[in-house]
Amino acid sequence: MRRLLRFAVLVFFAIVAFAPSPGAEVEAVFTTIVAEPLISPRPVDGADGRTHMAYELLLVNGTSLVTQIDSITAFDAATGVTLGEWKGDALAAVLRLNAHLPGVTLGPARSAYAFLDATVPRGAPLPKTIRHRISVTRLMASADGEHQPVPLDPKIGIASHATFEGVDVAVNPHRAVVIAPPLRGSGWVDFNGCCGSLQHRGSVMAFNGKPIIAERFAIDFIKLDAERRLFVGPIENNENYPTYGVPVYAVADGKVIEATDGAPERIPSKPREPVTIENAAGNHIVLDIGDGNFVLFAHLKTGTVAVKPGDRVKAGAVIARAGDTGNSDAPHLHFHVMDGASPLSSNGVPYVFTKFAGAGQLTSKNDDLFEKGGPADIDSSSHAGPHMAELPLDGEVIDFP
Repeated sequence: MRRLLRFAVLVFFAIVAFAPSPGAEVEAVFTTIVAEPLISPRPVDGADGRTHMAYELLLVNGTSLVTQIDSITAFDAATGVTLGEWKGDALAAVLRLNAHLPGVTLGPARSAYAFLDATVPRGAPLPKTIRHRISVTRLMASADGEHQPVPLDPKIGIASHATFEGVDVAVNPHRAVVIAPPLRGSGWVDFNGCCGSLQHRGSVMAFNGKPIIAERFAIDFIKLDAERRLFVGPIENNENYPTYGVPVYAVADGKVIEATDGAPERIPSKPREPVTIENAAGNHIVLDIGDGNFVLFAHLKTGTVAVKPGDRVKAGAVIARAGDTGNSDAPHLHFHVMDGASPLSSNGVPYVFTKFAGAGQLTSKNDDLFEKGGPADIDSSSHAGPHMAELPLDGEVIDFP
């Protein structure tokens, strides 16, 4: 139950060639990797008092050498102000190599995604362009190609270490979508949310040759009871979870694009059926809320979907109840906003809730909480108090009005 949802289970990594990014002139440094952004990030105000700009870089090693990524720094191209720096464990946490290989080293003809989150204090000037400083170490593959790489032969004429600047990323001036909460009541935990967790955000899928991240800002909402427990009683009974069967509300006026029902409820902690693109969301609703924004409510309880395609709903209307269908490990509501009607082939966009109260932050996601039903460890001072027009962050405990 550690990973409550792996909605997009297939991660595709493409090896492609890109033209250099436009921008101000920088020193020309020969690099063994190509780096390109997937999107222009849209700023979103987080519950931590910072404005977040979440985006990704595709890194491709198109040479026969081995390239170790040593550090990535994001900074304001106009002012030089640092917006984020990743090295050591922090770099390993945001870098995902193709084929799920561990580490920060790209072998010959390998690629990776760096899932970055540039931030500034709330109210600080936002950059128009994010630029990057990337440091790498170049090595040679071992003779058999299977063992540890070896230092470069000086005869090659390539420096072992290099630092280069560039990879300009334009910041999208459009701010986050403002919506009402999809749930009511206290004790809701944001699992796998923005911006450090890769459980959702790391699910990169290829559609029509483009890398898409539908779940860039997705949240799995699970409710704690008054004793801070995820379930009470046998783990395999959905009815033992406070989340199960609670009402799910429309977050804005809109038109129903998709509404599916009839998928069977899962048994928590038991093996799942094979997950496909078609069944991953289980019973779900897609709501068109206008301005090119669509909302996904997934894993809904069988027999509770109260709308059909073509229906128009008002904000606050009960449209279903939370369940445990599709690619789910336990009762919860999977929620995200996207720029198209397809739950998988649309890009996730940032959103903020009109109002909520912070009740603390999980300090650990341990087996006692997920497997034994023990009480959650919560730092009640973190992110505490009222929040308006903000996005709750991963691990935050929330009370909705």
